[in-house]
Amino acid sequence: MRLQTYIGIQGIDEPDHNIDFRRVKNLKVYFSHTAIELTTDISAIEQWQGGDIVIFENHIGIVSDRRNEQGIPYVIHHNGPWQKDYEQDILEKRNDIVGHYRVSE
Repeated sequence: MRLQTYIGIQGIDEPDHNIDFRRVKNLKVYFSHTAIELTTDISAIEQWQGGDIVIFENHIGIVSDRRNEQGIPYVIHHNGPWQKDYEQDILEKRNDIVGHYRVSE
């Protein structure tokens, strides 16, 4: 995909090569082309494995191998400067999951 076409799709007026690789929308496109797409339904807990990538509307995390009492995995992420822990039990609290990917099986 040509850069100009990609920029138009993402709604970015001018590319910033220093940060564009980190944008959530860009990474979602990358994972949709290069990784195995999985369910976003957290009740299908057997499909959520440590190392999977979970994409929220404006945020990305890595699925942990640790799980809560219901079997729902924790997420390793950094969501802000005042976050106490980087591995958190947040999947059930989020309603903005837009992608779940595995790089390889």
